[in-house]
Amino acid sequence: MKVGIIGTINRDSIRLADGTIKEGWGGILYNIVTLSNLIGDKAEIYPVCNVGRNHHPSILQILSQLEGVHTDHIRKVPEKNNHCHLTYLPDGEKTEILEGGVRQLAFADLEGLLECNIVLVNYISGRDLYLSSLQKLRRCFKGKIYIDLHSLTLGKRKDGSRFLRKPPEWEKVLKVADFFQMNRLELSILAGVSPDCISDKANLLSAFMRINAGPGKYHDFGRNKIFIITAGSEGCYLLDAKGNDLIPQQIDPAKQVSRGDTTGCGDCFSAGFIAGLLQNMDLRSCAKLANRAALNRLMERPIYRLLSLG
Repeated sequence: MKVGIIGTINRDSIRLADGTIKEGWGGILYNIVTLSNLIGDKAEIYPVCNVGRNHHPSILQILSQLEGVHTDHIRKVPEKNNHCHLTYLPDGEKTEILEGGVRQLAFADLEGLLECNIVLVNYISGRDLYLSSLQKLRRCFKGKIYIDLHSLTLGKRKDGSRFLRKPPEWEKVLKVADFFQMNRLELSILAGVSPDCISDKANLLSAFMRINAGPGKYHDFGRNKIFIITAGSEGCYLLDAKGNDLIPQQIDPAKQVSRGDTTGCGDCFSAGFIAGLLQNMDLRSCAKLANRAALNRLMERPIYRLLSLG
């Protein structure tokens, strides 16, 4: 089995609501560590990303310790690496400032993934790869493409501060995907509704239909896809747009946890889901494995200590 991971590796500085400060690494490293832990003994994992000159040696040293991971497509570039400053506020909101920034990936950077069974595209910076590169990958790649919308919903001001907005040309990104992951906030942004309006299955389905041309209709980009909506303490929801039954299936979280650093949980979730797909699990079992992977990150299991700088 071969899986490709496209995105960006971040240097992370995190201030939690209680004042705790954490320094470490993030971005697709969460995907890579999780996949290595779950299936590294029976799968080949190929991350594709540009890494800034200032952090290239450190990142290669981390990746060298992970089973099943190949670094053939980790490229050193002259720009300073992405450095994300996250501040979690007492009300549960967060602010984000992004410093530095490596260049976007072109299709030539992705060609080595054409023999993979599945490719994950995780928008860590929101400008991880050119749209034209993604579209060409879709035309040339015979396997499945899993897209995590993630930071594609974040714009960037001149001072590096991020802000939520509906991504330009997001429909073209969605059209490429076989599996499309987003959280409820991201769904609300695409649907143009308040996050508070997505509080149960019915409202979630209503918001989903708003991004698909209205009740009972689909844009072409919405057909033949599996939509995954992560929902924190509620676990996640699955919507199978391949059939006629669009009632969201809720999959409960692996465990209820009252608090914790949620950074990277969505990335670990997508890695867990893909690990299930590669082992031919049904969708509900994939979602359960994904929930457990997210919980492991929230509980700061030992496998993630590799990403900490103390």
